Amino acid sequence: MAEAGRSLKPFYILLGGIAVVGAVLIAVFGGGPSAPQLVASDCQSPRPDAPPPKGVTIGPDSARIEITEFSDFECPWCARFAILTMPDIRQRLLPTGLVKWRYMNFPLDGHPNSPAAHLAAACALEQGKFWEMHDVLYMNQNDWADQRNPMRLILQYAARIGLNADSFRVCMTTKRPWPQIESDKCEGVRLGVGGTPVFFVNGHQLPDIPVYDDLKKIVDSITAATAAAPARPAAGRKR
Repeated sequence: MAEAGRSLKPFYILLGGIAVVGAVLIAVFGGGPSAPQLVASDCQSPRPDAPPPKGVTIGPDSARIEITEFSDFECPWCARFAILTMPDIRQRLLPTGLVKWRYMNFPLDGHPNSPAAHLAAACALEQGKFWEMHDVLYMNQNDWADQRNPMRLILQYAARIGLNADSFRVCMTTKRPWPQIESDKCEGVRLGVGGTPVFFVNGHQLPDIPVYDDLKKIVDSITAATAAAPARPAAGRKR
């Protein structure tokens, strides 16, 4: 019996080693960290300490034209706009200084992975890389949107765009930016937004999803009208 016990010892050591390696592989390539559990916002009864809606802006504050986009990271039409139209806007329209763009979070209730994606973009914003995360999420939407747990891929995207991993994990775990995301969405609900993407130009909702040429014509029209308007005389001082 002693001889048999000694002969099985290497087997048990090998078995234990396989178990340890297997556990590591599951942790790294399996489910990984779970996606944050987020409760849908109640826009009818907002929290008294809710922050004001603000979204994420790009472009000068002095611009006379503001275009607001209500968007959902899991929405295919939003991804199409982000991939096909937004690059032209950022490269050709925003450098003119005429337009300020505002991205507003609007995670749709029927998209289970959207809250985690919006939180990831908001956490990237804390490190000054919202638009980098915006781009990678939309470019890879087909990969993470169908996952039962998208966090493994989201962490990979964070590393790809150069985020500090520890700070990003803490932000995701604590869900620190979630109240702002809720506030953005409730602003959309207040304005009648029911789907995504929806666009407003200086507060006026566009009827369809625009392409670059549509927006360029609108901007040119507003700019020309503004230039043609007579200047208001300065109010005189009362004596």
